[in-house]
Amino acid sequence: MSHSRVVRRGVAAASTLGVLVTLGAAAAPSASASTTSTSWGATATLATSIQGGTLTGNAPASAPVRLAVTLKPQNAAAEQAALRAMYQPGSATFHQFLTPAQWEAAYAPTAAQVSAVTSYLTGNGFTHVTVQGDRLLLSATGTVRDAEKAFNTTIGNYVMPNGSTFRANIGGAQVPSALTGIVQAVVGLSNWRLPTPQPVLMTQNAASRSAAKSAARHAAAAGTNGTSAGNPVIPNEIPPEDFQNTYDAAGTPTGAKTAVALFTEGQVAGAITDLRTAEAAFSLPQVPVSIIKVGPQSTDTSGADEWDLDTQSSSAMATTLKHIYLYNVGALNDTNIDTAVAAFVSGDKAVAMSASVGGCDIGPYLDGSMISTDNVLTEGAMQGQTFFASSGDNGDGCAFVAATGVPSSFPGTNWPASGMYATAVGGTSLISDATGNRVEEIGWVGSGGGDSETEVPGFWTQDSDPFYTQGAVMGGRAVPDIAMDADPNVATAAEIYVNGAPTGVGGTSLSSPLALGSWARLQSGHRNKLGMAAIDFYALYDQVNPSLGDTSPVPGFTDIVGGNNGGYTATPGYDEVTGIGALDIAALNSVIAGS
Repeated sequence: MSHSRVVRRGVAAASTLGVLVTLGAAAAPSASASTTSTSWGATATLATSIQGGTLTGNAPASAPVRLAVTLKPQNAAAEQAALRAMYQPGSATFHQFLTPAQWEAAYAPTAAQVSAVTSYLTGNGFTHVTVQGDRLLLSATGTVRDAEKAFNTTIGNYVMPNGSTFRANIGGAQVPSALTGIVQAVVGLSNWRLPTPQPVLMTQNAASRSAAKSAARHAAAAGTNGTSAGNPVIPNEIPPEDFQNTYDAAGTPTGAKTAVALFTEGQVAGAITDLRTAEAAFSLPQVPVSIIKVGPQSTDTSGADEWDLDTQSSSAMATTLKHIYLYNVGALNDTNIDTAVAAFVSGDKAVAMSASVGGCDIGPYLDGSMISTDNVLTEGAMQGQTFFASSGDNGDGCAFVAATGVPSSFPGTNWPASGMYATAVGGTSLISDATGNRVEEIGWVGSGGGDSETEVPGFWTQDSDPFYTQGAVMGGRAVPDIAMDADPNVATAAEIYVNGAPTGVGGTSLSSPLALGSWARLQSGHRNKLGMAAIDFYALYDQVNPSLGDTSPVPGFTDIVGGNNGGYTATPGYDEVTGIGALDIAALNSVIAGS
């Protein structure tokens, strides 16, 4: 590979670090620091101060804390070498993926290391210490007092201008020097929540939606679809299985041989009910669904519309699936995301997961979640698993408080999509006929994308990544990797059943599960042996690499040209609005690695 690329930065690459957080905030000395002679060592969990948050005092000592303590994998260099070989055509181990037991035997922290950390946690008052993620995580519950003592820090209470409150560590987390070669991060000292995911709804009421749909169908019958000169584009609302026509799924296998997973939160029984309603309405097979409870659960229903969208669009895009596993948590915080991803990987029940959640990636970098999920998803890639994540709905800005559908907030990318081992899915504005056939597709103004200031790119993106510079210490991961329909208001929305009634929705919350359903079709056609999607996708892209001047089409993709997300424009080749482009499923089925 050649890495002599000039770094190209747009408006959205302006520094977010100074806008969102303060690194290394001055910490009040903890009680343990002044009363013990313990020699302490740093972890990847750094001091955090959320911009706009006002420190109101120390957190109550008895306040509950739930941690995900991240342990370092063994033989990291050998693990990376083995991963490269697994995705190198011609290698003796090409696509010879590991089982969780095989990965654990070669790369997991040792039983003795797990025992040492477990003893340390229980000795400092923590209970319910549970080994997760093939020994990569230890979850534990305790109090603020326990956490401050165990990790030599102070935890404070903060209030935001809108009145919301959160708890966060004022100083970085430390561990005794004997554990510095074992413990990598301590996630959960902060309980900052990610924004509740919500699909972007069509702005029209039910009556006008029906009128727009009728008008679009009439225009399509006349061969114009409302796009002729002088005519405004009329939003079209289609069942999610019609996106099979958009993305050329005809003649390819369904997802019947492939199990997939979705990240969910709170009360999800309603999503299963609505899925059954949609399956009956659109004459689709009934897909088996299982809920896997990860950690404490809740009755929260604020994200219910999102789980409707995820289940219905992923299964309809695949026509059918072998199984859907809902990895369900009780709250949207980094601890729960880490443990859910670890459960997906170590359980190895599904070849791919989609997560339509996200927030500014500075926070997960500071609390250690970014490195935690990178560790876990490295194992996932070696097991042939893919983690799709929506890139966000704030354009070139990150979702600090809420998704908006337009460029907003300050420039930045969203985690977990910005994670090295995620396949980040951006959004397009699709104009289709009444059955989903593409008339035009450009980049969506709300499509999350840009340059992560904290996450580095994987080896598979270094030739295509416009931000990659050899030897960079941090940052440079460009987002997204691919894109699919997201815009419900200017172009084509998905008709999803919400509380039993059809509703037009979009957002990258639609794009990611559409990609998951598409990938399930491809996996079913290749005996579930394709591996991690992003690595396979960039292998095809690098055969052409239009960013280096080759104008040949990339096999298996439709290059999306036109449109912008505020700071970036969709251009030929890779761009920070639509990535490589939109999937062409039939073409991919013929050229993807392993065909």
